[in-house]
Amino acid sequence: MLTARDMMNETPPFCQLDTSIGMLSQRFVDENMTGILVVDEEQRLLGMLTESDLIDQQAKLHIPTTIAIFDMVIPLGEAKFEKEMLRMQALIAEDLMVTDVQTIDVDADLSQVSTLMTEEKIHHLPVLENNVVVGLITSHDVMKALAGRLFAA
Repeated sequence: MLTARDMMNETPPFCQLDTSIGMLSQRFVDENMTGILVVDEEQRLLGMLTESDLIDQQAKLHIPTTIAIFDMVIPLGEAKFEKEMLRMQALIAEDLMVTDVQTIDVDADLSQVSTLMTEEKIHHLPVLENNVVVGLITSHDVMKALAGRLFAA
């Protein structure tokens, strides 16, 4: 039975909290990456950045809708607007990274990996062993594992 350890990239791309967005963008292009893990000195996962995060940063700012009642103007969606403003101004990985990252244990099997990726609609899955990042599984890695199983049958 295939496990996360069998499918994962054992040398996934990493960066630190203070890595500049410019440096990250260049790495995405130069290294043909789709995601990068943000870790501390002990390789503990702090967050993650994907191509989509960098692309979203360049998207148009959505001005919040307002309604006027009597002489008051009430903004709607102000929290989302503030979040978008912060993303647009991001200068380092810490400013743009996603911190609520799904992870999986190194001993999880192919079925568990596939289920988690499908249910959570994710394409990058950090692999942990004793709370330390030991690898990364992408949807492409799962496809390679599935293709290997089909051709082996």
